[in-house]
Amino acid sequence: MAIWRVELESRDYDYYRKWLHNRGFIAAGYFSSNGFDVKKMRKLAEAGKVDAMRCVFGKSVRWYYSETQAELARLRGELG
Repeated sequence: MAIWRVELESRDYDYYRKWLHNRGFIAAGYFSSNGFDVKKMRKLAEAGKVDAMRCVFGKSVRWYYSETQAELARLRGELG
């Protein structure tokens, strides 16, 4: 488990967003709106317990997390 860092050009963003979604990665905004503590998710990713993808394009940074691992962490009580 790890954090992958990718720097993208704006034209590549749509391709990577679809690629991430097909592999089970969901945007941090989705988790945040559904009651997950995104700060704790980032700490779990830094600790190697949840896979995460950090996408940088221009000055914008977006985080994506593995949906199944985030759900399991929530069931274990590691996320609020």
